[in-house]
Amino acid sequence: MELKPIGVGRAACAAVAALLCQATAEAQGAANLAAEADDLCKLAAFVDWPGAAGAAQVSTFDLCVIGDDPFGAVLDHAVVGQSVAGRPIVVRRLAAAEQATSCRIAFVAGSATQPVKAALLLLHGVPVLTVTHSADSPGMVDFLLDQNQLRFRIDDQAAADEGLSISSKLLGLAVSVTPRKSSAASP
Repeated sequence: MELKPIGVGRAACAAVAALLCQATAEAQGAANLAAEADDLCKLAAFVDWPGAAGAAQVSTFDLCVIGDDPFGAVLDHAVVGQSVAGRPIVVRRLAAAEQATSCRIAFVAGSATQPVKAALLLLHGVPVLTVTHSADSPGMVDFLLDQNQLRFRIDDQAAADEGLSISSKLLGLAVSVTPRKSSAASP
């Protein structure tokens, strides 16, 4: 009977455990991406856009990804059969925020050539709901992971600044909300 050194068995167990942890993390990452893609599609039902921006003058509802696309085909699958006010949701992938003039929702991922903060600055003044996954440069809606659950924060004032109105139902689901400034004038 040949005896193996105990260290080899432990090393093999450690390697297997590391591979299992990596596979679990990748599966959780894929599930989180799918949840984000799903939630991006659902946001439109809770937002009103100003005048012509929300009107049915265009035949599609453009959901854009600006910068490096973290979703790939996951987002394409999430929008299949989805529509907003009778307009099919169409995913557009853009390298830069300057191209986002027809977008109603923009997931701002950023890139080496246009970081998230720079893209958000370029979208100021455009009636587009900005969505990020960036605590350093949050959009109007900012996704975050809380105990491995997808949550979001909302900057309702930023939305108001662009003429967007976010439903109180969606505001109630957020983990935090930056409220709108009161529009009532002081005497």
